[in-house]
Amino acid sequence: MPTTNKFSALRERAELSPARAGRIAALATAALREHAEYQLSELRRALGITQSELATLIGKSQSAVSQIETGEIGLSLDVLRSIITQLGGSLEISAVFNDRRVLLDA
Repeated sequence: MPTTNKFSALRERAELSPARAGRIAALATAALREHAEYQLSELRRALGITQSELATLIGKSQSAVSQIETGEIGLSLDVLRSIITQLGGSLEISAVFNDRRVLLDA
């Protein structure tokens, strides 16, 4: 039978190794970015907007929209704001601390 570890024990081991902690942080950042890209793509689809239509709205090419949604090119705050605005929403950015959340002007 395979052995299992408690998450807290794995976290403690990771914190003892700066190299391991760095790898974990990099993977977590990549996973969050991929999730955000997926959500953006799903939002566009749910609103019934094609990549070409969105590209026209934000002044980019369809290829650029595709590359943004797949993570091939980075997404700047200005482009994200433009996308969200053109999809009918507004962008909110907050800084999160242990004891509070601060809403920043986007």
